[in-house]
Amino acid sequence: MGCEMKKFPLAVLFAIVIVSPTNAQMRPGEALFVHPGFTKSGGDDPVTSRVTIGSYLCEIKESGDREKICVTFLRSGKRIRSDCADSSGLLPAESIMSIIMSPPAGTDINADGIPEIIVRHFTEGAHCCYEYGIYSLGSTLELIDTLQGEHSSFKFKDLDGDGKYEAIGKDWTFAYWNASFAGSPAPEIILRWKNGRYRVAEDLMKKPANHNELLRLAKEFRKQAVFEDESMQSLHWEARWWAAMVELIYTGNGNLAWKFCDWFWPISDQQSISRKYLANKKRFLAEFKKQLTESPYWADIKKMNGWPE
Repeated sequence: MGCEMKKFPLAVLFAIVIVSPTNAQMRPGEALFVHPGFTKSGGDDPVTSRVTIGSYLCEIKESGDREKICVTFLRSGKRIRSDCADSSGLLPAESIMSIIMSPPAGTDINADGIPEIIVRHFTEGAHCCYEYGIYSLGSTLELIDTLQGEHSSFKFKDLDGDGKYEAIGKDWTFAYWNASFAGSPAPEIILRWKNGRYRVAEDLMKKPANHNELLRLAKEFRKQAVFEDESMQSLHWEARWWAAMVELIYTGNGNLAWKFCDWFWPISDQQSISRKYLANKKRFLAEFKKQLTESPYWADIKKMNGWPE
């Protein structure tokens, strides 16, 4: 007997695993390590957390050698699924994988009448990455969605009182883009359950822009422009500039972001220098827009701003 596995595009850890009593070998080089039955002894590894919902039992287990950690589901005492990842053994097991308890495990987070469990996994990078698996505990166990928090975690709250829990996190598309990690903008992203998965909640993300404050900032930025050479013809792209543009785009004010760029970009009375400023600005906007398209939420961000497909 073997195991059947289906990989999901966004998932690093979470994949469908139908468990059999036989043991499987690790697959070197893969982020996902599948261990049907989990251990040769079949159950002696320590349980770091456990929750029972109806006929389902969900456990987080760490192997005795601390090289693996798994979320395992049992139903009526029968093991039906294990999703496992390797572990360095350097962090406490509960810091690597845990059952989300806010909202409480078993909450019907998508208002479909079926309880769900959310499992969080941390991949043990320097400050990355967090991923989430959302399991539906219906007549069959199903992984219904995965979320990638990257450098930060998600919170789950019913923001609009409709009985469905939104997922609130950050979009790290601009991490390290022309800036240090500490200086990288990470706009808030709010997702709501729609058509069987989490999608951008446009109405909850949109906010009015303060034009007077933008004009003040633009004036300040223009005065404080930093140049990369003594000729004062090549501008250093200050993260503060485009962080404000990112914030405008992620609050539904995308067209205003381009105007804001016009407002703060330095100008010169000297025609030759002015042409170089404009060329520098054109290059900046091309690279900035290209980076925007790397967002996993790009299709929804475009739609929120009324931009064409």
